[in-house]
Amino acid sequence: MKAPHQHLASLDAFRGMTIAAMIVVNNPGNWNAVFAPLTHADWHGCTLADVVFPFFIFILGAAMAFALGQRLDRGQDVRNVLARIGWRAAALVVLGLVLNAAAAYPAFSSMRIPGVLQRIGLVYLLAAVIAIYAKPWQRAIVVVALLLGHWAMLALVPLPGVLGAYGQQHNVAGVIDQAVFGRHILTRTGDPEGILGTLPAVGTALLGLFAGARLRRPASPGSSDRSLVAAGLALLAVGLVWGRILPVNKSLWTGSFVAVTSGLAALLLAVFHQLIDAGGHRRWARPFLWLGFNPLAVYFLSELVGHVLDLPWLRIDGRATSPRTWIYWDAMRPLLSTRLSEEAMSLTYAVLVTVFWTGVAGFLYHRRWRFQV
Repeated sequence: MKAPHQHLASLDAFRGMTIAAMIVVNNPGNWNAVFAPLTHADWHGCTLADVVFPFFIFILGAAMAFALGQRLDRGQDVRNVLARIGWRAAALVVLGLVLNAAAAYPAFSSMRIPGVLQRIGLVYLLAAVIAIYAKPWQRAIVVVALLLGHWAMLALVPLPGVLGAYGQQHNVAGVIDQAVFGRHILTRTGDPEGILGTLPAVGTALLGLFAGARLRRPASPGSSDRSLVAAGLALLAVGLVWGRILPVNKSLWTGSFVAVTSGLAALLLAVFHQLIDAGGHRRWARPFLWLGFNPLAVYFLSELVGHVLDLPWLRIDGRATSPRTWIYWDAMRPLLSTRLSEEAMSLTYAVLVTVFWTGVAGFLYHRRWRFQV
């Protein structure tokens, strides 16, 4: 019998592609000139930018099947595994707060509390515990319960003066965020990485866990890819149909959003696995493999440096300006304004930032320096 796979280059490459997309989306040269697919949907709907975060959560779950599976197969004490999970979750939350503090500097009193790394930490903690103690069929029940329970809370909990169960200005998720965090949220009405949306995000991670478990122990050659394609198409269909009743919405992280984005993630993972692990075609994916080798370090540093570049600590011709402003508006834009549209120039800056961090990732990869929490 063939030993189960313990590492997938395709999973690293898919993770790296997701990190690259995150950097592109988060670093336009001009926020007022961005191609529509690279901006988040105003409320309902799903753009290219909207699928990036759920892809990362799905990949987190898929990787969990390998990381936890290896530890438990080796007979590692469950208490030690749980301690490691708790430490990692706490570290992710702290790193997220550091990024929020850097973004708020020097106005720390209005610092946002929720964030991307905070949600990843909480999702990792909850999904890992479920992965350890629940059997596969029980995990499936948990996913259904999380998505339907979240839907019921959005639709059925009465709110005074509510404009609609899923209204942008008034919804249960926003009310909870305001009650818990006060003004320390992204907008005055709620936060896209708030408390309630973390529950269905756990569902996204558990769906990724199913995908990872299938890839780790394939029934026969090629069977895992066929299973992923079938599951991906089924989830996509469920999400699109469900979306007629429950809108596809990233800020609320609705069940239909989970189904659509998890379906797309499963399909892409199957493609990456077929090309890289089954087909052995790795050369094209090298930049993604570099980024996937150190995803947390690259994401954290790119965000932290981005915040530093936004601070007005340069003095040009006697005026204070930020390095990002000088690089884009004073150095780059004059060279490209006669050749490219505003959106294309803004995207060019984002791509150059991504290329820079891909180079950093490549350096770390070739040095075999891996930073993990």
